[in-house]
Amino acid sequence: MSGQKISLPYGSGSLSHAQNQDVDLSLAHLTQSRSATQGRANITRTSTTAEFPLQRDDRLSVLRRDAYVGGPVTTATIRFPPKHIADALDENQTSKHNHLKSLGRVVFARGPWIESHPLVPSYRAAESKSITQALEDKSCYKTIAFGGFGNTAGGGTSTFETISGMIFPSSSSSALSYLNDSSSSRVESSHSINTRISVVAFGGRRISFLSGGGLWSNTYLNQHKISDAIDEFVLIPIAKTDTLASSSFEISDWIHDIRLLNVELPQENKQSAFLLAVGMTNNNCEIFGFHSLTRDEQEILQPARLQCITSDVRCITYSLTFHGWDNTRLLSSDAQIPSLAIASGTVFSEIVVWNINPHEDKDDEQCLDRLVKRWLANTNSIKASRIRRTSLHRLRGHLGSIFSVRFSNCGRYIASTSDDRTVRLFQQQLVDESKSDTKWNLIWTGWGHTARVFDVSFAYPSFDYGDEPSHPILVSAGEDSTTRIWNPLQTKEVTHPLRGHDCESVWTVDFCDDIIVTGGNDGCVKLWNLDICMMQGRGDIKTFVVPKDPTNTPTSSDETTTSEVTMTKPRKKQKKKPKVSGQLICGMELYKGHKLVVATRAGGLFTLDLRQNTWTKHKCWHDNVISSEDKSKLQVDATTGTCISVSPSAAIVIVGTTEGWLVVASLDSSNDSSSICNYAFRCPSYHPVQSISWIDDDNVVVFYARGSVIWFKMEETLVPLHILALGTPGIPLSFAYDYKQSMYIGDSRGNLAYFDISQSYLNEIAPTSVLKAHAKEHVTAVSVMASGIIVSVGNDGCMHQSKVANGKLQRLVSIPVPATTGLKHIWNVFQTNGQENVILGGFYGNDYVVTDNVNGYEFVRIETGGRQKRQDFQIGFSNGFHAMAICTGNVIDVHSSQLFHETSALPRSRYQMIDKLYSIGHSYHAETVNDAAWIECGNKPAYFLSGSNDCSVKLLEFRNGTFASAKELPPHESCVRGVCASSHPTTNTSLLVTCGGKLTMEFYLLDHSSADIDSSVSALCSYRTTGSKATIDHRMNAVRSVPLPSGTNYHLVVSGDSEGNIHVVIVSELPKSRNTTIGEILKGNGRPVLCLELVIFNGFVLAFVGTTGGVIQLWTFNIDKLLCCCNESEGGLHKLGGVLPTTASCEFQAHQSGVNDLSASTVSGECESVVVCSVGDDQAVSTCLFHFAQLEPGSLSCESIRLCTTKCASASALKAVELVLDDSTFHRVYTSGHDNRVTLWKLEFARLSLAHVTSAPIGTEGSCLNCCQYEQPDGTIREVVAVGGVGTELLSFNLNTLLAASVLRGANVLLVTAGAGFSADSGLQTYEQTPLSYKEMCDPSKLVEDPAKFQQFWLAFTRSYLKTKPHFGYEVLDQWCHGGKLPSLIRQAGDSTPWWVYTSNVDGHFRRTRLASFRKSMVEIHGCALEFKCACGIGFAKGEPRLGWDNWNEKVQPKDACRETKLVMSEDVTSSSLILCSHCQLPMRPNVLMFHDTDDNILRSIRLERERYQAWEASVEEDIEMGRSLVVLEIGCGPTVPAVREESEEVVMDCAAKIIQSKKNGVKRGSVSFVRINLKHAEIKLSATESTRMISIFSGAEAALREIDRWIELFQ
Repeated sequence: MSGQKISLPYGSGSLSHAQNQDVDLSLAHLTQSRSATQGRANITRTSTTAEFPLQRDDRLSVLRRDAYVGGPVTTATIRFPPKHIADALDENQTSKHNHLKSLGRVVFARGPWIESHPLVPSYRAAESKSITQALEDKSCYKTIAFGGFGNTAGGGTSTFETISGMIFPSSSSSALSYLNDSSSSRVESSHSINTRISVVAFGGRRISFLSGGGLWSNTYLNQHKISDAIDEFVLIPIAKTDTLASSSFEISDWIHDIRLLNVELPQENKQSAFLLAVGMTNNNCEIFGFHSLTRDEQEILQPARLQCITSDVRCITYSLTFHGWDNTRLLSSDAQIPSLAIASGTVFSEIVVWNINPHEDKDDEQCLDRLVKRWLANTNSIKASRIRRTSLHRLRGHLGSIFSVRFSNCGRYIASTSDDRTVRLFQQQLVDESKSDTKWNLIWTGWGHTARVFDVSFAYPSFDYGDEPSHPILVSAGEDSTTRIWNPLQTKEVTHPLRGHDCESVWTVDFCDDIIVTGGNDGCVKLWNLDICMMQGRGDIKTFVVPKDPTNTPTSSDETTTSEVTMTKPRKKQKKKPKVSGQLICGMELYKGHKLVVATRAGGLFTLDLRQNTWTKHKCWHDNVISSEDKSKLQVDATTGTCISVSPSAAIVIVGTTEGWLVVASLDSSNDSSSICNYAFRCPSYHPVQSISWIDDDNVVVFYARGSVIWFKMEETLVPLHILALGTPGIPLSFAYDYKQSMYIGDSRGNLAYFDISQSYLNEIAPTSVLKAHAKEHVTAVSVMASGIIVSVGNDGCMHQSKVANGKLQRLVSIPVPATTGLKHIWNVFQTNGQENVILGGFYGNDYVVTDNVNGYEFVRIETGGRQKRQDFQIGFSNGFHAMAICTGNVIDVHSSQLFHETSALPRSRYQMIDKLYSIGHSYHAETVNDAAWIECGNKPAYFLSGSNDCSVKLLEFRNGTFASAKELPPHESCVRGVCASSHPTTNTSLLVTCGGKLTMEFYLLDHSSADIDSSVSALCSYRTTGSKATIDHRMNAVRSVPLPSGTNYHLVVSGDSEGNIHVVIVSELPKSRNTTIGEILKGNGRPVLCLELVIFNGFVLAFVGTTGGVIQLWTFNIDKLLCCCNESEGGLHKLGGVLPTTASCEFQAHQSGVNDLSASTVSGECESVVVCSVGDDQAVSTCLFHFAQLEPGSLSCESIRLCTTKCASASALKAVELVLDDSTFHRVYTSGHDNRVTLWKLEFARLSLAHVTSAPIGTEGSCLNCCQYEQPDGTIREVVAVGGVGTELLSFNLNTLLAASVLRGANVLLVTAGAGFSADSGLQTYEQTPLSYKEMCDPSKLVEDPAKFQQFWLAFTRSYLKTKPHFGYEVLDQWCHGGKLPSLIRQAGDSTPWWVYTSNVDGHFRRTRLASFRKSMVEIHGCALEFKCACGIGFAKGEPRLGWDNWNEKVQPKDACRETKLVMSEDVTSSSLILCSHCQLPMRPNVLMFHDTDDNILRSIRLERERYQAWEASVEEDIEMGRSLVVLEIGCGPTVPAVREESEEVVMDCAAKIIQSKKNGVKRGSVSFVRINLKHAEIKLSATESTRMISIFSGAEAALREIDRWIELFQ
């Protein structure tokens, strides 16, 4: 928002607005410098104390919480459909299990948000069933657990709450549980409210109940019939008093765990009830009873506190868990309540086990069974009891605080974790059978985690599910970023640690069905298949010995033999194998997923079938070789063999030699294969052969060690097609072909060469472009993505991205891959959502690892024993198969994920598909976001750039109001403290800048024209300081950039460091030959710089700098002089020393402690000014207004500074501020800080003060804050506030509603025009929704044809209008007008009102408003169905009989009184007989204007109302000429029945014409504003002028009026 200009009002007496102000006139510290800032400036100081509402209700906040990215996942699980859905599936057990599993949903919590995602991206049943079609909803849902009702606007809490756990009463944790459950105790009640509750979430001291979210609550299933589609989460209200309800339930202490138990009530009782046990931090448990009741036609929960149970062990607990109540089971009202055990982990390294409901005290009056029965007998009156329980066991063994405690399913085991880095398992053992005494023994301790262990879960392999396994499996997660699987009885880990989170802390782990679910600090959820992990962890390694080489006499045919050594061994450290002499392997390769071909330097050629464990001996590859050129017989030296490669069809193998020979040998194992000759080809002067790769069966690429690559065409012989000369000192190692006549080759010196092979050349082709991609390390693999991005990896452990631009390779970014020391393979994959990705394979030490670099997910980890060994690897991501062959001498170890079978064949296509879901969520920052910036394209926010303490930089694409995709930029060596972006208005590019530790800055260029986010960012250069080497403690704390007005796209970048220095750099968007740049360093006041802001002002760049001492400095830079330096640059280096100031222009004390953030913008008024808002650790907001003057060209003088400090603006330190200047509504200031709230302030320039408007809770600490505006496809403009901290949260509001509230507050006259869409929010039908019978009966002739049918039809509609309660929007309008909420409405004497209602609705709801504002100022142009009138006039038109109505008119004998006869209907009208006129005894009709209606009894009353309205409208036009303002508020008027819509536009156009005419006559002009509210058709085609405003609001009527009303209340 910097640089936006507004008009600045000045007024007298601006310093006397508060009694507690202190006025101090002093001189700001000024210095003379080369910037030519002259003179001394007066500074005027005032202060005030922030005023807040006495009671804060976050539900009234206008800030809607839209999205939350990143932030720690505190709990995650998978849910499956409940039992009655499983019973409804008519399938066998296997099909039913697969079906139920396909319907599973992943549910997790991040901060206050709950999200529900489909487990399987798509499901295709063999036979479509109705229940399947209805339940196959693959949408993603999210909501805030402790927020307002039905939406995520605002929040329902005064403090931020993080969800720490969830239970799910209406779903299952496994798709197998119901299939194996034969228990008859699992009963489901059709009327239990528990079937309406999808999730019970708890966190802090709050509990909330939610339905929906795709979790099969009874809203969607009615007696096994699908009624509705699965919808969004909805909060179930909880009664607080007899009239008030809340969205959450609050208790006295922090909650660790909860359990729910349904209570069955008699069938005649329509209520439902359940018990809720709550375990708390103080080692107490409270039992609550909840029953349902109906209030205002809404079902809510009524809580009652039944019992508080305290343990005799009084301590603070870090963890607590229950065992004994099943959240999905039902308890009959007369049955005994099951026992409920507690295990609590304390800070004193012990676990306390106790029981809150032992059965031995069932005769006690205070026992839970008796309390529940008394409560069920009288739910309105119950007195809670307090009892004390003695602990049963105290388990010791841990050496630190216990973070997690879990019971096994049957309660025989307890698993626990601690900050002593261990996982421990306790077993319950029977001591005395006669007394049933038991004790808990520590039976196992697991060491392996290298940091604190946060969570543990019991896991049950599919073959053990349903019963307590004899060998319990544990899964743990901790602070070392790993998840580990343990088999305690084998005292070891089952497999390698599971790595998948791009962060240190993995907070939660759960096991559901056969899937492990983990959630980490990176905001992602990872899924792992337990059975696959255990299969990989068994460590079965097949070892084979290569058969002996054949003798010199060639064999007559291929031989098939069993391997000499075939064994299966566990994965453990093996003794060093003795070297095998006399047999050397020149190459081996896996193919078809289950075969391995091996060639030796003695000529042996063998194929190993991994299914059968058999070797096939082929004819020697060097025997019977003929030349492909002259067909002569060749003598090929087998000892010169270097490499082999198998064709994609596995028909032939090519062996390369040091002499340059390419020997083609057959892999045919038929009996007559001995007659087939091997043939060889050699290109003169090209040798030795380094490696061979196939493009397809007809094309092969050969690499030569001396820097050449030849593409051969496979015909009868090898035919050279392209000869490519690398031209670099390196050896070609890898290549990629894009199938578009472009080839990319990587060498051993880190070079990537691009060749255009669109034409066939006989001579060598030189590379079109060469790029230094991987320093001097080997480029081991190259791949081309579908988007055209070239991805290369190397031994430097980096993934490099580049693209071809203007015929040359252009560097994009190079990203180091975590936990790898060298990369070797790239796989192009497409995920289920259609997004392309690359999977990388490489080494971490001696381990070979396959990872998804974007999500951090690790697929495979294999111990190789050394990367220098000959190895080959294949993987199929669709079937989960992988195999690796490792050769040591003549012994080959084969690692595989499963037994080899026919499905193990791997795809040979260019891309692979990943059809399983293994990661949910964007991998975002794992630590606090320090700075962020919006990046605009065409004045619209397109991207969001952020940097964090975890050294990472993320670029997120912003689309449709949320973040769509993410790209990671290269990380810094130390934390990233600042990011920024700037754009020239005439270009389609943006400069991105990041800064952080070691005083470094990185510069990138973002191309908005790129279709893909991965190809849009390219690296420009880096900034490094000269002189002394910066350490990791020296940091750049803030950076900002602005575009310089020049034709060469220069940007000025200014940053501040931890030593108080200012770094100034000029960066060009043009590509540079240098990778680094230097700048100038300006000495500050020695205090570390915390923030800065740049503003372009009258030919100068003003830099406002905030320091830790609470001082704000002003630095000025002359733009013309900076541009001169740009023109005089040498080699891309801009020497700025001669044009920069040596000291700050001025500085002043703005805060008592550090200035954490500031925001600045230019204003215009009587003189040019700049306003600066800053926040600090002193909890204050300072507003500074700078007045400048230019005494002479090239100089700038700060004349005066006005400073107003708003104290006590927050309950804790403020960290971020954003200033938005808006002349159309009000000037806004946003602040955030450690109080986990965003606060909106109104800035008043006259007094330079801030007034509190509203605030909203957020799910983060608010360390940075940025604001932007974007336009939705329907034209709605929303203002978005992005708040960064631990994650980033988006809040927004509809700017159009703010504009509407602003014009309404200033309205002198108000015209409300309402259509059917206004009544629709009350539940009434619009004209489009009415049945055909309505259109048929909307004709007076139907009264003549069948009077009874006609009357009964309209009576039914009348009763529905009377029974339907008008929605809250009517009351809002009533309060605006009669209630006085719109203070500018000019009320006149007499009956005349400044408002009027013009409506086509016949429901009469405007007559039923509480304050009756509109009874005398309303015209119902179609009448009112709540009144019936005599039908004597339907056969006449203007007093004359109508044609065709002769028979009716003969019966009519009207009386004068018939005209005035009016029957007002009521709800109890149930007459089945005709309603007749009391005067003429003719049937009566509704007072509704119908089709072809000429009844003067109806028309006359409508005409009278219209005449009154038209007279009012004429007076309004006169008021407009007198300078008054009119607002036309149109609500719910669609184009189908356009009468009201046309009236609104006609009034606006007439008033606009009056304004134009008054302007010509020199008369004071008024204004007219047109606000159109419509859910689908809110567009306005009228042209706005200087005095007319058009505001479209695409929304429902009630929702829009509520939001506008909230703004109006906030203005008050």
